[in-house]
Amino acid sequence: MAGGAAGASTATPGTATATGYAALLPAGSQGAVTATSTGAKERSASAGGLRPAGGGTVGGVEVRVGAAPDGAEGVAEGSIDISGVTLLDGRVSISEIRMSARATASPSGSEAGLSEASVSGLTVDGQAQSAGPGSRVDVPGIGTLVLLESASDGAGGLRANALRVEVTDPQAAGVIGEPFVIGHLDLSAIAGQEAPPPPATTAPEPTAPPASSAPADEPATTAPRAGTTTAAPEPAPPLAATPQLGLPRRPVPRVALPDDQGYVFPVLGDVSFSDDYGAPRAGTGWHHGNDLFAERGTPVLAVADGTLSRVGVNTLGGNRLWLTDAAGNEFYYAHLSAYAPATVSGTHVTAGQVIAFVGNTGQAITTPPHLHFEVHPSGGDSVDPYPYLVAWQRGSEIPLAFRQAATSPSPAPAVGAVLVDGTPEVDEPAGPGSGLAVPVN
Repeated sequence: MAGGAAGASTATPGTATATGYAALLPAGSQGAVTATSTGAKERSASAGGLRPAGGGTVGGVEVRVGAAPDGAEGVAEGSIDISGVTLLDGRVSISEIRMSARATASPSGSEAGLSEASVSGLTVDGQAQSAGPGSRVDVPGIGTLVLLESASDGAGGLRANALRVEVTDPQAAGVIGEPFVIGHLDLSAIAGQEAPPPPATTAPEPTAPPASSAPADEPATTAPRAGTTTAAPEPAPPLAATPQLGLPRRPVPRVALPDDQGYVFPVLGDVSFSDDYGAPRAGTGWHHGNDLFAERGTPVLAVADGTLSRVGVNTLGGNRLWLTDAAGNEFYYAHLSAYAPATVSGTHVTAGQVIAFVGNTGQAITTPPHLHFEVHPSGGDSVDPYPYLVAWQRGSEIPLAFRQAATSPSPAPAVGAVLVDGTPEVDEPAGPGSGLAVPVN
């Protein structure tokens, strides 16, 4: 029967996800909207009357996102329109910011970037300023305005900010607090699979030639006549090479974290994570840990009995801390929204104790809330935390968390928030064990 199962197509469509935020503020995200190629393919949201820290208002932000397959190609798109911006007690004003971005991925490759980017009516301290994609405009005594910035992961992913305010002056940081973003897009496209070409048809076997009329003394032959050739079968095309990221990958040491130390999973509650160790990261070269995504304010636990250190703030990690266990293994926690009340450097904690809360401080202001978690066996370079996290998540029950650490009368922005130190530290040169560092050869 023609058109049977043997000839069925194995094509799969591309997929995509597009998420937009009107604003990412220390108190939380505003105007969040998501479109997916398998659900709502177009979404929009608007937010007005935003009041960023430091004395300012944003008249309106329109966010539109879309995600859909185009055959085997995944397509994610988004746009941000911002109007009527006044920041930092009137020192900065912007009439309009427009930004559009697109990310695609197909079996033949991927592309991502800004398709529209413009700023009009930008003034700082009354002086007109020009700005384009990636422009950095200084605000003396405060920090820097970063406009129309984008970063592609090279595999169909794109993150873009219309306006990010970096607060770098220590005194200003004590008043304004964390950096914030007005207008953010997070696009992701994944290639599907094209239908394979139809199988080559087999040439029919030649029929026997009619009886030769050659003289009886001329021997019969099946060899080709002189001057003719026989076509050789075409060789099968070579298999496509598996693409390599070309990024450093450190294997998990055979002897690193013993199984009898009572380690527990570091996030208490609903969480999602993947093996993203070694993935490209702007500013750090590659990802030195795993990101565990959860709602802002989700309790973060000590993975082992140990001692806390370097509890504080830096530009990349935001609110961060280190935990060292009795064997000398170190664990790095970053992007925390807040600390538990007892979390200070030098404190001894027990496995399962609430020490902090999930957030997106520091460099993660442009992403959904998550815990950045690193494992440094014996205090050395980082290794992939993923196999440990999977084992801990499947292991025994997490010890009971301290209820008093999960609630607090503090007016800070997250559940149980007790911000120990709101002043960013001066970043030291990156090196082994510094967390979120550049790779060490």
